[in-house]
Amino acid sequence: MHHKIIFIGGVHGVGKTPLCKSVCTKFNVIHHSASKLITKYSHIKFPSNKRVENIQRNQDALICAINKYLDTNKNYLLDGHFCLLDQDGVVTKIPLSTFTVISPMFIILLHEDPSNIYFRLQDRDRERYDMDFLSSFQKQELHYSRLVATKLNIPYLKANPFTDREIIDKFISDILE
Repeated sequence: MHHKIIFIGGVHGVGKTPLCKSVCTKFNVIHHSASKLITKYSHIKFPSNKRVENIQRNQDALICAINKYLDTNKNYLLDGHFCLLDQDGVVTKIPLSTFTVISPMFIILLHEDPSNIYFRLQDRDRERYDMDFLSSFQKQELHYSRLVATKLNIPYLKANPFTDREIIDKFISDILE
C-alpha cells in the first residue's frame, strides 16, 4: 500500500512552504511538512538551530506518521529534506531507506540563491549561518536528491520556488494527469 506523495525537498529557508501553499491551491493535493508530521506523531520538538539529535529516530517517526495520518486515496505534497544537520552541526544524509519506504511519485528539489536563504533564515528563525556553509549544504542536498531519484527511478525536477513556478506547475500537472 503506497501513498501518493510528491516530495518537495530543499534546505531550510529555501521556500518549500510558500511553494506548497501555492501548489495546493492549483492541484488537488494536501500539504504536510515532514517535521510537523514527526512532531504530531512523536512529540519531538525541533530546535531553532536546525540540529537533529537522532536523525534515524525522526525518520522512523515520519514513516509511522505517514502510515497513520495519510490516506492512500489522496495526493500529498510532503515537504522535507534529503540532508539534515546532526547534533554536532554536520550535514548528514537521510537514509535512502526512508525514501524507499515513503516511495514518492516524484521529487522536486528547490534551490535558491544562498544569500536569499540566509536572510530568510535570519528573519524567520533569528539564526545566522555562514554563506559558504549554506551553499555547501544546498549543494549536498541537490546531489543527494538526484541520487535518491535515480535509485528510486522516479521523475525529478530541480527548480527555484520563486522564479520557476510555471515550470513546477507544468511538471506536477503532467505527472498527475
